[in-house]
Amino acid sequence: MHLRKSNQWNQMVWSVVFGLAGMPMGAYGQYHAKETEWPTYAADLAGTRYRPFDQINASNFNDLEVAWRLKTDNFGNRPEYKLEGTPLMVNGILYTTAGSRRSAIAVDGATGELLWVHGEHEGNRGAAAPRQQSGRGLA
Repeated sequence: MHLRKSNQWNQMVWSVVFGLAGMPMGAYGQYHAKETEWPTYAADLAGTRYRPFDQINASNFNDLEVAWRLKTDNFGNRPEYKLEGTPLMVNGILYTTAGSRRSAIAVDGATGELLWVHGEHEGNRGAAAPRQQSGRGLA
């Protein structure tokens, strides 16, 4: 009798497993931002760190020029020379951190115009902080 119950149990389990395996799975959509945007730290919620750009290629690489520069000397109590942040870009606006006080800034991606700045003056606490540079970005 014990074997009969065990066999019935096994048959039921396998019926459920095979039944679920045969069910059509719903289409799970993945969020894809506009191809030119970088709205999260790793480009998208899947962490792909990739955008399929085709504007730069072997034929035009040598013609590239700097479009604009942003000096971050005035974002803190001393200049910062090691920017490591990953900027976010949404609707053509770059969001990042800058300077020794880690100010959050927004910059027009096309022109380099500084749109806004938010920074905190932390006084002695900020001057004694172990991490005094702009950080890894807003994300």
